[in-house]
Amino acid sequence: MQKTEWRTLFNPSKDIRALQISHWEAIDIGYECPKCGSQRAAIWMFPDEPMVYIDECCNQRVLFEPKTGSEGE
Repeated sequence: MQKTEWRTLFNPSKDIRALQISHWEAIDIGYECPKCGSQRAAIWMFPDEPMVYIDECCNQRVLFEPKTGSEGE
């Protein structure tokens, strides 16, 4: 599975419940749907771990991997 490119929208997340559940680790990210290219957004609860789910836009699987120090944000 190919990883999905993403960018940080808000760090920390603007969702207070997500912050509470994740112990203040959650971030808001933006990315493009891998099928149609629509702009999408998600809350990444634990950005130090990979996240995979089925995006509702085109029912495509998306994979987000943490960025390393050399990749920057």
